Amino acid sequence: MKTLKLIIALPLMALFIQNAAANGQSTGLYLTTQDYLNHKLSYNASNDQIKVNGLLGSSKVLLVHNGEKQAIAKGEVFGYRKDDKDFRLFNKGEYKILSSNGIIIYSKTSLVLQGKGPKPIELFYFSESASSPILSLTIANLESVYAKNQKFMYAVESLFKSDSELSSYDAYNKQFKLAYLYTENTK
Repeated sequence: MKTLKLIIALPLMALFIQNAAANGQSTGLYLTTQDYLNHKLSYNASNDQIKVNGLLGSSKVLLVHNGEKQAIAKGEVFGYRKDDKDFRLFNKGEYKILSSNGIIIYSKTSLVLQGKGPKPIELFYFSESASSPILSLTIANLESVYAKNQKFMYAVESLFKSDSELSSYDAYNKQFKLAYLYTENTK
């Protein structure tokens, strides 16, 4: 199953990143959490003609900068930006950052066997801060991380009845309901 994911994802990822760099879109690496928080790409593909490869299935990120290859250990890279979207690398996985308003909400597409073959589904995750571990977005995990913030947890328990509701998005206000609830209950 892992091999199948890698076979499918690796060429697509490499092609997408190369196309994004060629089109002048914002693509590059954030080496540190601080770089991400300051919206400062450590290596900017659109400015420096960088090609980023090897993001999946490897313990290293291969960076070609000004014609020179440089291998960077994944543990030394916070994440990357492509097509104006930010991603965080954590425990050999890559997570799309959906919201960084207070609580950080991520998504990750995974293949799940259903019917005649694998089907991609979007799973949701969160972290307390940009440097905190990424956890599955469940009421139990929220309770373990935010146990001391009773006001927030009471609000979560009253608004959300199941784990699947935690990823609710308010299209009118253009934000995740959980992120709004967090900012309103931590003042």
